[in-house]
Amino acid sequence: TDPDTIGAASGLAQDLGRLDQALELDEYAVARDPLNPARHGSLGYDFTRMGRLDEAIASYRTALSLSPGRVGTQYNIGEALLRKGDAAAALGTMQLEADENWRLMGVTMAQFSLGKKAESDATLAELISKYEKDSAYNIAYVMAFRRENDRAFEWLDKAVAYHDTGLVEISDDPMFANVRDDPRWLPFLRKIGKAPEQLAKI
Repeated sequence: TDPDTIGAASGLAQDLGRLDQALELDEYAVARDPLNPARHGSLGYDFTRMGRLDEAIASYRTALSLSPGRVGTQYNIGEALLRKGDAAAALGTMQLEADENWRLMGVTMAQFSLGKKAESDATLAELISKYEKDSAYNIAYVMAFRRENDRAFEWLDKAVAYHDTGLVEISDDPMFANVRDDPRWLPFLRKIGKAPEQLAKI
């Protein structure tokens, strides 16, 4: 019944793409420990991956209310707003993110969604110059979001080379939606052991 242990189990379920199970675990953990911002953040993650974006935003906002300035949470809200099609609100939210790395990722995508390609290019260049080795996985999905498939796969290969731990989340990451039909997608997942049939065997 320990919420931290349940949270760790949820994290494993998330990485295996078993979102229904992750959600059940996170709802249990939140009920046991309702003042824990990490548990609300994990619940928001589940809702985000399941496309339940309003519920995701609500969970992330609860996490922020419990831990103002929580790293990455303004970004998470902004990402959900982007997926809802509200790029202007997403940009405003991303700009509130205290962590520069997350902020640059989010602002790059929001600017692109608003048709501000030159500004998005400049922000992306800053992101790469400062955080290439820390955020190759994230840069890959920024490229995918911008429909730059070739560059997305280049950055996924860099993420492998840099041992980027973000790769554990790739199986159901909605930010790669634009490249899922690319013939390189499934071979890449198989290369890193994250293809659906590989996960199903675990």
